[in-house]
Amino acid sequence: MEVLTGLSDPHDAARKLHEWGVKEVLVTLGSMGSLIFDGSAFHRIPAYKPRQVIDATGCGDTYTIGYLYQRASGKDIEASGRFAAAMSTLKIEKSGPFSGSKEEVIQCMHTAQEMY
Repeated sequence: MEVLTGLSDPHDAARKLHEWGVKEVLVTLGSMGSLIFDGSAFHRIPAYKPRQVIDATGCGDTYTIGYLYQRASGKDIEASGRFAAAMSTLKIEKSGPFSGSKEEVIQCMHTAQEMY
């Protein structure tokens, strides 16, 4: 985000991107979860603890796809963020692209431990 905005603080960078016209700014923070800024509030989304870390490549992409899928399905920001976080958790536990099912994502949301 700093490369785009010149700002190192994720909150400030998200505000700047929103000023530039991004309606919902997603900031992934690895094991610290994620932030979603909608112009009026920051939504703090926890990360779920993976059973094992195999391959983190593509976790941000997986998060984004999960979030967009849920928002397009009519879910709110918090629910979409939690779904996306669970997708990322399942992705990091395996090598290669995300290959889980919606049911596995929902199960992860109910059974995985939040990391903070």
